[in-house]
Amino acid sequence: MTIRSRLSAGVVAALLVAATLTACSSASPDLATPTADKLQSGVLAVSTAAAAGDFSGAQSALTAVQADLLTAAAAGQVSAARSAEIQSAINLVTGDLTDAIEASRPTPTPTPTEDSPSVDKDGNKDNGKCKKNDDCGD
Repeated sequence: MTIRSRLSAGVVAALLVAATLTACSSASPDLATPTADKLQSGVLAVSTAAAAGDFSGAQSALTAVQADLLTAAAAGQVSAARSAEIQSAINLVTGDLTDAIEASRPTPTPTPTEDSPSVDKDGNKDNGKCKKNDDCGD
């Protein structure tokens, strides 16, 4: 999968998190409104960074969203069921971002080296295999 595909997948996953939070932003007992607003703001930061190709920034923003979720859950501002749903979405986005970061790293190009000297005489180079006219120690 290309980096652009991964980016799209990451943004879609981030939007799924946003949709999960948006559905709960009303006066729902599952998620307090100020908490929903804070989490939505964090998700927006994740998707904005991912869309710009800043996968590390998106990952940092997602870590902050997760910390906010854990704090809210501990304070009783989000139900256990809603917290589990949001955490599941965060886990998906984390995986997508990790894959996008890995895919965006340049693959090193191997540099040709002279590991094994040619056994050919007279300065002729080949693949290092002994040929009929070579003195290969046989």
